Amino acid sequence: MPVRQDSLTQIDGGTYAFMHLPGGWGQTNTGLVVGDDASMVIDTVWDTSRAESIAQAWPDLVGSAAITEAVNTHSDGDHWWGNDTLPASARITTSASALHAMKEDTPPATVARFSKLGSVASALPGPAGALGSYMSRVTGGASLPTRVPRLPDRTFTDTDTITVGGRTVLLRDLGPAHTPGDVIAHVPDSGVVFTGDLLFIGATPVIWHGPLSNWQDALDHLLGLDAATYVPGHGPICGRTEIELLRDYWSWLDREGRAQFDAGRSPIQAARTLLTSSDFRPYAHWDSPERIVLNLSTLYRLWKGEAPAPPTFGRRARAFSDAGKLLRERSR
Repeated sequence: MPVRQDSLTQIDGGTYAFMHLPGGWGQTNTGLVVGDDASMVIDTVWDTSRAESIAQAWPDLVGSAAITEAVNTHSDGDHWWGNDTLPASARITTSASALHAMKEDTPPATVARFSKLGSVASALPGPAGALGSYMSRVTGGASLPTRVPRLPDRTFTDTDTITVGGRTVLLRDLGPAHTPGDVIAHVPDSGVVFTGDLLFIGATPVIWHGPLSNWQDALDHLLGLDAATYVPGHGPICGRTEIELLRDYWSWLDREGRAQFDAGRSPIQAARTLLTSSDFRPYAHWDSPERIVLNLSTLYRLWKGEAPAPPTFGRRARAFSDAGKLLRERSR
């Protein structure tokens, strides 16, 4: 069993996870793989104070095995906006599609400004207030970077293998799914997989890009690996049962959401119906159930025949407004 100390979980002698539970917005898990004479970091967090706190813990864990490698699993800011805390000499790797999305995404300073505006607008009635309150919820009071952090140094497509201090780390891009590029890091000698946001455990997942079939295939791939321990992007460390439940959620939403779409209901109308259905009960305890409307917003685009694509700021804002409205309704 892993040995826990605060947010740090020691999975084995040289494999660690920094957990941020329960796994809601911005509550990101990161990893550390320590070899004989070198180490690797997997993902960094967007809150500058937490990123620095994690970085301060690295030296005692790695000893003389300096951090020479890092991996960013995907382009969401809560998985790479802490890159400036990495040693300058560390080489950062991600997938080619993830790097492209990082360069195109809304910069942290802009997100911070909108979050501050959101806290003011949250008192307003109607869509503006719903959007404002939800933007504040997404950033959760995090201290975001004031400039674009360090980008990855190298990219790969499909698969890559990195040896760090005599330990092999297998990288595979299973996207596009959650985002344009979704990398997993498999550490075979530990039987551990760091999955990025292909796994949300105990928290409602979010599909920004798609297609959904790719995400379902990715879950099947994870289940097919010779691994016993999975560190999700959000939520507690898990095994196969939790992955199967997530796969069931996507199958249910694909089926029932499509029926709502075919009936001509809007994403928020569909969300209201699905959240009160008996079939939703296995997932009702997950954090942030209102995210279902974000997922339906993306899936509706795909069901209309539109190509998978990263969300524009406007599309994300409209979906956040619906999520905020849904959250207000459910809290009454």
